[in-house]
Amino acid sequence: MAEQNKFADVPLRVKTWIYIILTFTIALLHPILLLWFVVFLSFWGQKELFSFTMPKLKNSLFLLIGVTVIQLLYFPSKPFAESSLYLIGYFILVGIFILIQQKKYTLFFATIVAYVLSISTLYYIGRMDNGYKLLILLIVPVELNDVFQYLSGKLFGKRKIAPSISPNKTVEGLLGGVICTTIVFTTLYYLLDGSFYLWQVILLGATLSVLGFLGDVFFSFIKRKANVKDTGTLLPGHGGLLDRVDSLLFTAPLFYFII
Repeated sequence: MAEQNKFADVPLRVKTWIYIILTFTIALLHPILLLWFVVFLSFWGQKELFSFTMPKLKNSLFLLIGVTVIQLLYFPSKPFAESSLYLIGYFILVGIFILIQQKKYTLFFATIVAYVLSISTLYYIGRMDNGYKLLILLIVPVELNDVFQYLSGKLFGKRKIAPSISPNKTVEGLLGGVICTTIVFTTLYYLLDGSFYLWQVILLGATLSVLGFLGDVFFSFIKRKANVKDTGTLLPGHGGLLDRVDSLLFTAPLFYFII
């Protein structure tokens, strides 16, 4: 019975995964759809962060609208570096007002800035030659990394790796994720006509797996600081949007700069 209870939430998680895959597939069909997909991830992720980290902040709606407008206006025509300068400049102006109100929000606001800049790289990856292939190469293994860690932890997990931050994370789960994700990443890379040496691909796949894990743990830390379990309820069986895309926080920028 205990073994069955371990996987009681799997059917709901799988059902939600189907919707996630369909949405991602649609986003790859056209650059405009990709832009709106990335803007939605940015907007909703910020919305969740504000709702559980700074619920009494008066400027959150203003900030959400401002960032969304900048992304829609500048992303289609500007390179990442230039668009990032617009975003950072805007964040600095609004951040001053936020931090004047409450200095205790410094960590949370820095997390929001890092999240928006990280998610923004997805659009610029998609704009490259064969960008849809690159997005598949990044997002599929990184998202499966969470699944592999989850299943490995459920099946073999014994040694806690970050008990005070994320009690369910185990050494066995991390290792299972790294091994399986590296295999998936390497297979996908060569199926998509990659040209790097095998050892480089394996190293990158393992690095993305570890960074995905660290992104997950970092958001678990943020949730602990804010005294919440999930970032929201958008994705049944998973929690909020941030509970699903947290692993992109460190992986997306690294992948973008490497390619």
